[in-house]
Amino acid sequence: MKTYLISAFIAMAVLSVPAECKTDNNSKSDVYALLDQKNADRLLLVGFTDNTINSIKSTASPTSYRQRGSYGSSTWSERITNDLAEDYGLEKLSEWPMTAVGVHCVVYRVAGNDSVSSAIEKLSKDDRVELVQNMNVFKTRANYDKDPYFKLQTNLQQMEISLAHGKATGRNITIGLIDTGVDFDHPDLTGQISKNQNFAEEISGSFTTDIHGTAVAGVMVAKKDNAKGIIGVAPNAKVFALKACWPDKKDDIEAVCNSFTLAFAVNTAIKAGVDILNMSLTGPQDPILELLLKEAIAKGIIVVAADTGSGKTSENFPASLKDVISVRSINKLDSLKNNISAPGDKILTTLPHGTYDFISGSSIAAAEISGVVALLLELKPNLTVTEAHSVLQGSKLLSKDGILAGVNANAAVNTLCETTTCANKLLGFALANPISN
Repeated sequence: MKTYLISAFIAMAVLSVPAECKTDNNSKSDVYALLDQKNADRLLLVGFTDNTINSIKSTASPTSYRQRGSYGSSTWSERITNDLAEDYGLEKLSEWPMTAVGVHCVVYRVAGNDSVSSAIEKLSKDDRVELVQNMNVFKTRANYDKDPYFKLQTNLQQMEISLAHGKATGRNITIGLIDTGVDFDHPDLTGQISKNQNFAEEISGSFTTDIHGTAVAGVMVAKKDNAKGIIGVAPNAKVFALKACWPDKKDDIEAVCNSFTLAFAVNTAIKAGVDILNMSLTGPQDPILELLLKEAIAKGIIVVAADTGSGKTSENFPASLKDVISVRSINKLDSLKNNISAPGDKILTTLPHGTYDFISGSSIAAAEISGVVALLLELKPNLTVTEAHSVLQGSKLLSKDGILAGVNANAAVNTLCETTTCANKLLGFALANPISN
């Protein structure tokens, strides 16, 4: 079935083209010039099924793409993309195999003064095309808090993390973090980032100096009992840091991403077999990302995403996608709605260069829930997204003033503590932490 989308959100940032992507008769520098911001509103992303994608042998790693000369899709796909360019007067900029879903993707630029919407309409009717869309833009959902005099890590106290850690700490769980880069040299994050990859390298070569991803990672997996700083919700979980977003401005926490870089990151996360996918970002509904995320969910990956709370479906993807755990920062209306929520106001977390600060936003709330899901998966590795959602909903508690206080991590893990695994962990915790008279 064809997917047809004319988005109200046009990409406003430079596109990333990983070196492994095939380009059409252009040098690498020429391609990046064409993918500049001034051309972004002229770009289309087109996809179609290629059944040979996963049958072609390669010596490349499962999460990498082949260089020119050992390209991973068939000559049939290349012929189709060339024919489409010729038939509709398009300029082919880049093409690559989206291996997790067997789809061949290509980026075109609409030439001259031709209508972008007309090109989309024509392509959507072509039997060779299964997916056509604009290049959408996504944004992270967090901001600095200028009042640092808030009691440290009240979010963890509110969620009763210390009690939850008596039963689970996220051991043997990997969280795929699709975000900006992460400072993996931070004292509270050293050894917590198992792998990292930059899908926006030509746009933003930084990694360890990026703020948003570092903040989100700290909330999820900051080390416990290292006498350095803070504690993460799941301190024994590991993070696969997939940089698909880049700072909107130099040294800014706000970041942007697009369909192209996000698709590469999700595809890589699926192939790597992560347990959880944290997407602390929002944007418009996106066909290629929807296809990939559905595949991730079908493979048992639990996807957690930030919810803007605005109720506008045009700016709340991927949280709006069915079976994605949608998380918003706690607000007074939560007591009236069937939401998953967590503390998202003035949360102390890690920042680059070994520093800390208070951050607010639904990005942080989503990271907390990804951490809680990691605790649940340690106790029950075959936990389904439906079960996870049910446990999280059932763990919500009311504050003293009757307002919903969001997910309680201790209540959530206690739901699974009738299992032998949890009982053994409780015994081990008691032996390691004897009660003194």
